[in-house]
Amino acid sequence: MTTPAAARTASAGAAADGQPAGPGAPVTLEGLSRSFGTVRALDGLSIDLAPGELVALLGPSGCGKTTALRIVAGFETADTGLVTVDGKDISHVPAARRDMGMVFQSYSLFPNMSALDNVGFGLRMRKKSAGDRKQRAGDLLDLVGLSDHAKHYPHQLSGGQQQRVALARALAVEPRVLLLDEPLSALDAKVRLQLREQIRNLQQRLGTTTLFVTHDQEEALSMADRVGVMKDGKLEQIAVPSELYARPATAFVAEFVGTMNRLPGTMEGSDQVQVLGGVLPVQGHPVGLAGAVDVLVRPEGLQISAQPGGNGIVTDRTFLGSVTRVSVLLSGALPVKVDQPSTVAAELQPGMSVQVTLPGDPVLVTARAAAA
Repeated sequence: MTTPAAARTASAGAAADGQPAGPGAPVTLEGLSRSFGTVRALDGLSIDLAPGELVALLGPSGCGKTTALRIVAGFETADTGLVTVDGKDISHVPAARRDMGMVFQSYSLFPNMSALDNVGFGLRMRKKSAGDRKQRAGDLLDLVGLSDHAKHYPHQLSGGQQQRVALARALAVEPRVLLLDEPLSALDAKVRLQLREQIRNLQQRLGTTTLFVTHDQEEALSMADRVGVMKDGKLEQIAVPSELYARPATAFVAEFVGTMNRLPGTMEGSDQVQVLGGVLPVQGHPVGLAGAVDVLVRPEGLQISAQPGGNGIVTDRTFLGSVTRVSVLLSGALPVKVDQPSTVAAELQPGMSVQVTLPGDPVLVTARAAAA
């Protein structure tokens, strides 16, 4: 996957060759802080977005991701820090003059306007002629697959169709930055899946730099070039989806992104841990950890086999298609989840004695969680 630095280099190279570098602009959030009374919503947030990159901000409610988006949009003002687009500080530029498109969770369509007029609204504000507005709005509706619904009003459209109209409206003004504020959270699962694929395809096709806010890890991992995980106003980690999942930087990231097992372990020196009867290398460089620790392992990171007198008992199975999640109660009443190919898991019945082991890959360790 192309890194942000490589994307910037490629963009600069295209411009130097006299070819268009695409509509997307580099965006920088530098040291953004924002407080609401005693609540610190953002605490020194810094992120660089390369031209044409889609970055998702992921985190629980109240982590600051929407505040960050609203500051970029111009709807909120940071207490400290800067927002720059193409190297220009826009921190105090009014929202209407920031050359950005925004799609909200609630669609925010004008109920008294047709789909075509909704899409063309921003162009009308920019004094485009009626003919140009109609042509551009029609092209965008066609792009999102709604050309047959141009004369329909919002109440005549489904939720997914309304959101596509909102997306077309945001793109009609050819913004250099697109902001998406949980645009799929109000839709049902099937429509969400269809729309996230369509949004991603459109974003890649148009090359628009995009900042996408969501609390849905599946959306973030499937759509974004990079995902930034936030907690308490701070950025815990930002990385490509595969790295974020496989090599989380903190225990919070590990457990927020995907399913994670916590296994008891004991540190041996500074870079090895004893767990499940074996000794494994530790991921990263844990500071100040010694003695009892928790070892964090994904369900697919564990291995399981039927074995009389093994270290666990199968308690349940959840069929997930090609994979089945097997619930096991380890010795000491410790529940864990193990993902296995469904063809293999068919042999692992509830009540069966099994042996759960860890391969030799590095594992993430954290301080032992206090007993509840």
